[in-house]
Amino acid sequence: MDLSAYADKSFDVVLLFGPLYHLHKEADRQKCISEAKRVCKDTGTLFFAFISHGMVIATELGYHSDFFHGGEYNHETFRLEDFPFVFFTVDECRKMLHDGGISITKEIAADGLSELLAEKINALDDYSYRQWLGYHFYCCEKPELLGHSNHLLFIGTKGKHDFP
Repeated sequence: MDLSAYADKSFDVVLLFGPLYHLHKEADRQKCISEAKRVCKDTGTLFFAFISHGMVIATELGYHSDFFHGGEYNHETFRLEDFPFVFFTVDECRKMLHDGGISITKEIAADGLSELLAEKINALDDYSYRQWLGYHFYCCEKPELLGHSNHLLFIGTKGKHDFP
């Protein structure tokens, strides 16, 4: 949230791969976005990582078969407890960046189903692995599949514009 060690418009690329899903207050997240914009050149690109609310429950169930008996989520809304990470829906990510004056140019489901299928993917032969990657890249920018990924990657520039 404090990049005062860097001058305005210092970088062509600014990466926010973690801070937005560790800051619990919206004002802090907006300060982080503001500082990232400040140090990014006008023609630069900003990358934002989020943890997708929609996929975490499926992932946790894969690790803990008794997950639904726990208290880490609201049992009616399925909203996860925001600790130690802060989870977001795709629309919440869009709104946060729009409110921060970011023009979104790409939205990507960074890992898709890979964490759920890691053991099977790691056992694939070379040809099948290349096919899996092709399938993953085919799916990762499909709007209807964005929330089915533990990590979301948004790419943007300074300025408010509607994402096509």
